[in-house]
This record gives sequence, structure tokens and C-alpha cells, in this order.
Amino acid sequence: MLSERIPGWETVPEALRKREQWICWRAADTDDSVDGISLTPIDPTTGEYATFDDEDTWSGFEDAYATATASELDVDGLAFYPTHDGPFTAVELSACRDPETGALDDWARTVIETLDSYTEAAYDGQSIRIIVAGQPPSWTSGPIDICDAEFYIPVTGDRLSSTPATVTERTTELRGVYKAWKGATDPAEAAATLSAVDVQEFGGLPSEPGVDVDLSDTAVIERAQYGPAGDVFRRLWTGSSAGYANQTEADVAFCSQLAYWTGGDGEQIERLVRQSDRNRAEWVSLVSEGTLYDERTIEQALELTDDYYHPRDAL
Repeated sequence: MLSERIPGWETVPEALRKREQWICWRAADTDDSVDGISLTPIDPTTGEYATFDDEDTWSGFEDAYATATASELDVDGLAFYPTHDGPFTAVELSACRDPETGALDDWARTVIETLDSYTEAAYDGQSIRIIVAGQPPSWTSGPIDICDAEFYIPVTGDRLSSTPATVTERTTELRGVYKAWKGATDPAEAAATLSAVDVQEFGGLPSEPGVDVDLSDTAVIERAQYGPAGDVFRRLWTGSSAGYANQTEADVAFCSQLAYWTGGDGEQIERLVRQSDRNRAEWVSLVSEGTLYDERTIEQALELTDDYYHPRDAL
């Protein structure tokens, strides 16, 4: 049986309420899901089917809330659609909570404490949803389910009182959870990894001191594509590996160029690669225990870079 489905206005974090990324949902009994319930995303304005790839089927929170609390469209709850270029990610922890007592499994408590952001009980009362600001390496599925886009997030507003009332930036921690879960066979194993490491180091990207360039992502791209090696940068940016032995060698060369323009900022290099056509599934694959391909590639690029752009060079 579903618990209270529509959140109170003030229980939803303001950072989410401000976005025009809300839909409603309608529940129905089904034999095709674990909990026997199927959710259908609904356009709050028309009552028709809402989809992740059509923002015209989304609304602001105020309109979605008005629809959900009225009776005309017969909807059961509210949901939020993250986007690829937006800051929000949901981490779903399945079947980890006693719906009667609220007691959590130890592994779930470890993930919740690691991410330390807005956390709520899901509509089934047995699962937990953590919403953070930050981009994960990729999505996952299973007991720890990371959803950053193309998945709507049913929001209950039933916050765990021990967690923040706000959505917090947690990119490094997300990377740590992702690496621990992808390398484990069960959530308890992932939690054991998280408990044993320094998450800031485990989930962080390699970086060298370099120089404080302080260019925006847009400025880096503009300077790099029209700089001394701009023709090479443009080819690499579009995903080409022409002139290199393989994709890995081309990836290192691309990251070396970005290292020059960013002053060796590993996090900015990662963001820029994600914006380019070099971004692909392999970019965040595990290449060894506790190491992702992007980390290894950026580290190799930083080791090869001993010269950095300095803003004075442009004067």
C-alpha cells in the first residue's frame, strides 16, 4: 500500500521547486514490478503522457502541485526530471528500510552518510532516495541506482530528519559511491569499501598544482580551438583519433591540451571531456580495482604536461 504520495509544499527543497522540470504521476497495479505498482508520468497541463525528451510536457512546481492536489486529472504524486546539463542526480537505495519502524540497513546508512544531502523515504516506504547536486560518472541499476537524466524522480517530501533539508553538491562523493558499487557484488560490499577509504581521495580526480588559470569552460574551449594547436584540438574535440595509434592515445593527447589550458585542473578537464564527442561509455569504465578510465587518462595527461597557459600570455 502506498503511503502519502503528494509532498507538502515546504518539504520539497527550494532548489528543486525553482526548476521548470516537474510532472505528475499516476499509479496502477501491475505484476511487472517488484512492488506490484507501475507509475505513469503525466503532463500536469494536459493530462497526457510526459516524457524525458519533451520539455513541453513538463511544468513548474506550482502548476504541477496544483494539478496533483486537485481532482480533475486523477494523479497520485509529483516527480522531477533531471537533465544532462542540470546539476541534480538521484541515488535510489532499494529495499533497505523497515516501513513500520524506519530502521535502515547498515549499508544504506553508510551511503546516506557519505552523500550527506537531502534524503527521503520513497513512496513504498521501503526504499530511500538521496538527491544531490553533482554529476556521477555514469548511471547504475540495482540496489544502488544512480539516475542523472532520462529518469524521472518521484518526490515524496518524507525527509529523513537526520539528513540536510537542502540539496548539496556531492560530485566527489557520487564518484566514490559509483566506484564502490560498480566494483562490488552487493551493496554491503560497496558500503564496506566506502567505510574503508577517504572518500575525497577515492572519488576525487587527479590534479597537479599547475597555475591558477581560472578560465570558464567556455573560455577554455574558445582559446583551445583557436590556439597554436587549434586544428588538432578541434579534431580531438569531435571524437576523431586520426593521427594516433588508438583512442586511448588520442584521449591522453586531448586531456594534455586541456591540462595546458586549465592549469592542470582535473575536475575541469573531466567536465570538458564530457562536453566533447570523446565522451563515451568507456570514459567512465573501471580499468582496475578502484580506478576509472577517466582518472587514469587524466593522470597520464598531467604527467606529460609541464607547461601551462598563463593569463599574462594573452596580454
